[in-house]
Formats: sequence, structure tokens, C-alpha cells
Amino acid sequence: MTTRNVVAATALAASRMAAGFRTRSLRHGSTIPLDPFLNVDEFHMSTPTFPPHPHAGFSAVTYMFEASDGGFINRDSLGDRSRIEPGAIHWTQAARGMLHEEIPEHPGIDCHGLQMFVNLRRADKQAAPRAFHVAREHVPEWRADGARVRVLAGRCGDVESPLVDLLTDALLLDVQLDPGARVSLPVRPDHNIFAMAIAGEGFADERGATLSAEPGSDRHAVGYDHGGNTVTFTTQGRALHLVIGGGTPIREPVVFGGPFAMTSAADVAEAFARYERGDMGQLDASFTAR
Repeated sequence: MTTRNVVAATALAASRMAAGFRTRSLRHGSTIPLDPFLNVDEFHMSTPTFPPHPHAGFSAVTYMFEASDGGFINRDSLGDRSRIEPGAIHWTQAARGMLHEEIPEHPGIDCHGLQMFVNLRRADKQAAPRAFHVAREHVPEWRADGARVRVLAGRCGDVESPLVDLLTDALLLDVQLDPGARVSLPVRPDHNIFAMAIAGEGFADERGATLSAEPGSDRHAVGYDHGGNTVTFTTQGRALHLVIGGGTPIREPVVFGGPFAMTSAADVAEAFARYERGDMGQLDASFTAR
């Protein structure tokens, strides 16, 4: 077993997008290699913010932390209506395009989770859209002394996520470490791997790279080198809650155009044309935007 070391670190960018919606974000183009992820936003949302909107060229993923006070209702133009309760994950593989709306189930109740965009290969960006949902009780866990790992996408050791038909080879783990824990998690040597602190503090490699989300301080994310098959975390007097993400890098150009992510400006323009023609379906809003 060869452990991987941290080679990049950054503080998450905080923003307040609306009265009831704030985020801390890790974005494509940062010093941390995210590919195949395009962005990871840790969010708090308590009021409906985004009316029905389209996506194409990637997957829009929502994970609600187990300790979240509230959950989301997801509706889309494919006919799906799912409750994303605390501990559940909803993976909208938008591909050639669809519309969705995600809003708090009970306005005024804080929803704490992750909103992530995960890229698709150019060859898969024209696939039929599809929605996947894993309820809280169906998320499998990998355990070691002082560590509990919820396997949301990909696998950890011999534990595999139920999301087995995704077009992107992605890894997503929700990790809880007790004070005084030390754990080495298996990863593929060819995967990009990053870790993002949610609460607490600890060390993200054998050399003592810090990973922290202490109150009143910046929340951190780190990226790792390649070649090793484990990532090692240790804690001392405090627990650490973190998210590990990554996967096989796609290594294709990324061209953003509003809610679309393609490999060229021409493909973005074509996605807008499909949306204007109604090819991405229809979805009436469930609330009035302020």
C-alpha cells in the first residue's frame, strides 16, 4: 500500500446568492484537479431559490447531509419527483438536456448539503437524460476503527455504491472520523482525488497537511498526487467530517454556457437551440420566484 500526498490546497470561496441560500465552493479551474467534477458547492438553503431550469452536458448531483434539518423535493421534465431526505443522494445525468427544480420541502427549514456538477465525456453528452436516486437507508457504509464512510458513488474497498450505471467513473465518499482516529482509505492510483472539510479538523496525509473547517475560519479543500493507492487521515482532539471526491479524469475541453457544459462553443449554441425548441421538455414552477 502506497499513500498519496497533498499537492494543492485552497480555501473555499464563500458567497450568499439569495436571502435563504449561501454556499462555499470549489470550482473547475482551481489549483486542485477536480476532473471529472466541475464544481462542488457546500450549501445551506432554506427558501426556494431556483425555478425550473435546464442542464445539459453533465450530471447535476445533490447530496443532503445526514444532520441536515430539512430535505429537498426534486422534480424534473422526465417525470421524476423525489424527496431528497437527509442522507439521500439524487444524481441527475442531464446528458443531452432536461429541466429540473430542487427546493426545500418545508420553506424556512435549513437544508445542508452538497450540489455538484460532474462532467460527461463528449461521447456521452448526447445520451438520453436519466435520474438516479438512492435513499438514506440504501447508502452502503465502509467502517474501520474510528471511521465511518458512506459510499455515495464508486467504491471503497469491497463496498460499492448502488449507482452502478453512471456514464462517468466518479468517486464520492462522506467520511466521519472520531477524535484520535487514523484511517487509510483505498483509492485508485489513476484517479484524481480531492478532499473537502465540512466540520472539525485533522490531517490529510502522512506529512501533516491540515484539513480544517473550524468555526470562524476558512474551510479547506486539498488535492492529491497520483500513483498511490490510499489516502490517510488522522485526527487528534477533534472529530473531522469530510467529503472525498474524484474519479477518472476526462481530460477534454470544458466550455460553459449558462446551465450547459460542452467541449466547444458550437455545442453550447446547439444546446441552447435544443432548449429553445422545447427538446429538453417542460416543467412548470412550483413556486413564484421573488
